[in-house]
Amino acid sequence: MKNGNTNISKKILTVALCLLAAVYLIYHIAHRLRPEAEFFAVRPYTANDSQIFTGYIFREETVLTSQISGSCNYHYYDGEKIPANRAVADVYPFGNKEVFSRISDIKKQIEIFRSAMSLGKLTVGEVNQKIELVSYEITQKNASGDPTAANALSDELLVLMAKKELLVSGKNDYTADIAELENQKAALVSSLGTPAESILTSTSGYFYSQTDGYEDIFTTEAAQSLTTEQFDLLSMTAPVNRANTVGTLVTSAQWYYAAKVPEENADGFLIGTIYDCLFLDNGYTETIPMKLVSKETQSAQTLLVFYSSSMPRDFDITRVQRMQATRGSYEGFRIPTEVVRADKGKTFVYVFKEGCAVRREVIILWEQNGYYIVSANKDNNDNMLALNDLIIINDTDLYENKFID
Repeated sequence: MKNGNTNISKKILTVALCLLAAVYLIYHIAHRLRPEAEFFAVRPYTANDSQIFTGYIFREETVLTSQISGSCNYHYYDGEKIPANRAVADVYPFGNKEVFSRISDIKKQIEIFRSAMSLGKLTVGEVNQKIELVSYEITQKNASGDPTAANALSDELLVLMAKKELLVSGKNDYTADIAELENQKAALVSSLGTPAESILTSTSGYFYSQTDGYEDIFTTEAAQSLTTEQFDLLSMTAPVNRANTVGTLVTSAQWYYAAKVPEENADGFLIGTIYDCLFLDNGYTETIPMKLVSKETQSAQTLLVFYSSSMPRDFDITRVQRMQATRGSYEGFRIPTEVVRADKGKTFVYVFKEGCAVRREVIILWEQNGYYIVSANKDNNDNMLALNDLIIINDTDLYENKFID
């Protein structure tokens, strides 16, 4: 009887050990199949709430014309301010096409060097990033059938490449190069002989060599009382063709930008507020502060009119441009939206602390492209998400003090 009991005990023990071994094996298999914990490091971030518009520039200007047809040699570069009674250009009868072509090439190279020097303090890395971005945009413009915009961006690309060359070479500026090019240009001009006509300015202003036929249509006077109906009429008006145009003189630093957009795209823009505006297709790469002076909505479309009292030296005044206006900015932490949970009216995430999952509250400020901007923990509150916290991002079955390995 005793031996029978012993055998039964041995069998029970054996079964128990087998079960334990199976549990142990299953645990380790499951452990190996479970993905390792992944984390998202909390870092400071500033997000801009912005909107992109396509609109028209309204400005006050005077078209400069000559009495004869011919080729022009310009004494000033686009965007330069010129006093009254100055010769802005000399007109030569048609001929010497090769000479004028060389003069044009030299002038463009000088403008590239001047623009490159005006870009300010940039690192080689920052310039390379801009080059990559502009190159991509050129490819996109060509692919979408917009070669005009692509050509405008090509000039910007040349400026960035010149800036990179300046940084890599260790030179301070292109002053010597520009002086040499100016000498070459002067020699070519002297070979043309006496000009048939010199074009003088009757008033001071900012000179631009290109005209578009809209100088008497998109005026500052029109912008000051612009309505949705008037904007539609102006945008459908054909340009005025003038003979023998030499350029245009923008006679005031005050100008306007108007765009008609879907009503929802105009949300948050308030009359009287100044916004930082970046013209995306422009060689001028800094933001310009512009005041929203008019906002009118009709039939789910909103007309926005912005105003500026200054015109930067290197700003391209092309009539139709894209503009990015920043409504506001949010400073805090940027975290993926999928890691945020809600309970009893509070939002929170789980972070990794000393081998465990720990709950940390977050206050959502804004959402952008799959991320939340949450407020920074400036008061060092232990219950709030903090700088350098590691958010657990690949585990949906989380709870307070869960062991994380």
